[in-house]
This record gives sequence, C-alpha cells and structure tokens, in this order.
Amino acid sequence: DFDYPLMEDFGVKWRLVKMVFFSLYCGFLSFVSLHQFMYYGVFIIAIINSFPLCFLRRNVRWEAYSQHLCVTRDGIRFVQDKRKSCLGWACADKGKTSKTVPFDKITDCDIQEPAGNTCICVTNVLSTVKVDTASSGGRNAHGIAVPELAITGLKDPYRFKKLVWAMKRSTASYATVEQVATPVMSQVTQSNEVSQLLKEIRDVLQEQTKMLQMNALKDTEMV
Repeated sequence: DFDYPLMEDFGVKWRLVKMVFFSLYCGFLSFVSLHQFMYYGVFIIAIINSFPLCFLRRNVRWEAYSQHLCVTRDGIRFVQDKRKSCLGWACADKGKTSKTVPFDKITDCDIQEPAGNTCICVTNVLSTVKVDTASSGGRNAHGIAVPELAITGLKDPYRFKKLVWAMKRSTASYATVEQVATPVMSQVTQSNEVSQLLKEIRDVLQEQTKMLQMNALKDTEMV
C-alpha cells in the first residue's frame, strides 16, 4: 500500500523549492540582462508563479492519491486513475494509465532506499521499488537505466518484494507441475482408451464364441 501522506508532504516540499529556485534564476537573468526592468521582471515572475502555487498541494494530492498497486495471479498491476492537474480544469485532466508485469517475465526486483537530499534542502524519504524484465534495460536522456516498472512511496517495500518473489516461485512451480502432469495424463488417457478397446474386442469374441457353440448344437441335433 502507498504512504499517501508522506508522498504528499515530500511532493509539496520538492515542487515548492523547485519553484523558488526557478523564480530566483529568472530574477537573476532579468537583473543581468535588463537591469532597468529588474523590479518589473521579478514582479511579473512572482505573479506567474503564484497561480500554480495556490494549487500546489492539490496537484500533488491529485497525483499521489491516483496511484494504486495490486498483486494478482497474473502479475504486478499498477494503475494511475484519471486525475485533475494544473488549475483543476477539465481541459487539463490526465487520463488513466495501467501496466501489468507478468511474474514469469520478471528478472529482478530491487529496492532503492532514500538517501541524501533533492534540490539541496529537501530530504529524500521515499523508497523506490524497481522491477526489471528481459525486455527492459533501456536508458533515458541522462544515460540512466530505465526499469520496466518503478514504484515510489510504498509503506513496506520489503514486504512487497518478498511477495513478488514468492508469487514468481509459485508460478514457476505450477508451470513445472503442469509440464510434468500433461504427458502423464496423456499416457493415462491412452491407457484407458486401449483398455476400452480390449474390452470391446473381448465382448465381440464372446458373442462369436456363443454363436459358434449354438451352431454346433444345431448341427448335432440334425445328425
């Protein structure tokens, strides 16, 4: 299960610091390039940033609480529901997305524990579970390996990891049993068919024997 309050708290701090740094950066550029319009530039930037700042916590909450995760017999299923964004208008809604990773395709499941800070002053507190498959292994624009599925913010990531490996082993065991049982059941079916055929042949022979015996009795009586 996700730790939604912790995800919300971290997301608000991270986005707030990022917006402050962006405002300072824009203010610095306006001071260097347009010294005479410095105050106007900073004022305009402050107004522009104030709009998303009013909806900052709402955006983080919409994004966090839309995430859901479950482990089924088919694999790991991650769903992010349809959600609002930006100012909350319908035209800015984000659509629902889902992804299922089958257990037999999983090659690795690791946990990245939180360490250090983000944006210098925001302490990292969220763990990330990375699920890899044989088809994953690509890299993003920064050269960092991209997993098949990355899940951030679970309350107990180690319990989830144990559950995934247990389900993977049980799936593999079931597949092995099925592979062994299929030819055995086929042989049993064939044996049953042969037995049934032999019984039919026996019944036919018995009927023919009775007919021969009856014919022999009739010939004897006629003599």
